[in-house]
Amino acid sequence: MLTKRIGFIGAGKMGGILIKGILKNRLVSPKNLWICDKFIEKLTSLAKEGANVFVEIEPVVKNADVLFLAIKSQDISEVLEQLKGRVQSGQLIISLVAGVTTSLLIKELGDEISLIRIMPNTPALLGEGITAISSTKRVNPEQRVLLKRIMATVGEVVEIPESQQNAVTGLSGSGPAYIYTVIQGLVKGGVRAGLSPELALRLATQTTLGAARMAKESNSSLEELRQAVASPGGTTIEGLKVLKEGRLEECLAEAVVKATQRAKELNK
Repeated sequence: MLTKRIGFIGAGKMGGILIKGILKNRLVSPKNLWICDKFIEKLTSLAKEGANVFVEIEPVVKNADVLFLAIKSQDISEVLEQLKGRVQSGQLIISLVAGVTTSLLIKELGDEISLIRIMPNTPALLGEGITAISSTKRVNPEQRVLLKRIMATVGEVVEIPESQQNAVTGLSGSGPAYIYTVIQGLVKGGVRAGLSPELALRLATQTTLGAARMAKESNSSLEELRQAVASPGGTTIEGLKVLKEGRLEECLAEAVVKATQRAKELNK
């Protein structure tokens, strides 16, 4: 168990997921969690867990060794105004704020801060997420290791240059929504073919989960895995013809590109 005090400005969707992961894995004692959110209802259950909760930012900034900025991009100006002059030497700042670059944060808070930008995704709720992290020059190896240990409570971690964060947002950040759309299509097809919605959903979700594990853990390429299912003249070939005609693969690729472009627009 870490002795570091971890703070969160924001306990919403992603902030809440990370907090739950930290508590579930007993990474720190609840008394070493310092959390603020302007919506007090988000803090009630965390207070019952033993965390220190506030609606003000100041006590969290004052006490945290590691400070997560887990807020919406539209709230960043207000939060930065309250952070100015309060960030302490040696404090590690972690930004989850979509579309906000580290250069902007450094400009507002000072170039002496230790800052890392991260992009997790929602499967972190089940410990199956993946987080891309981008460190700035003031971050030391010990701080990077510390962040990786924290984020490992909710899934895998990859290090990337910040220039790739928009692409990560478009792929793994937005990607779960694309996968849910694929699952929904499989369920609709199952129902049209005569299955109950409940059975179709069970088959579609487990098939997606199993296929993802095969793609991750097998030494075969995606094309080899696909061909292993698609026997010549069989049922799968007919289904793949429909997907090819509908340009499913290209549609998914374009979805990633469009989401990446939108992330770049938010940066501006």
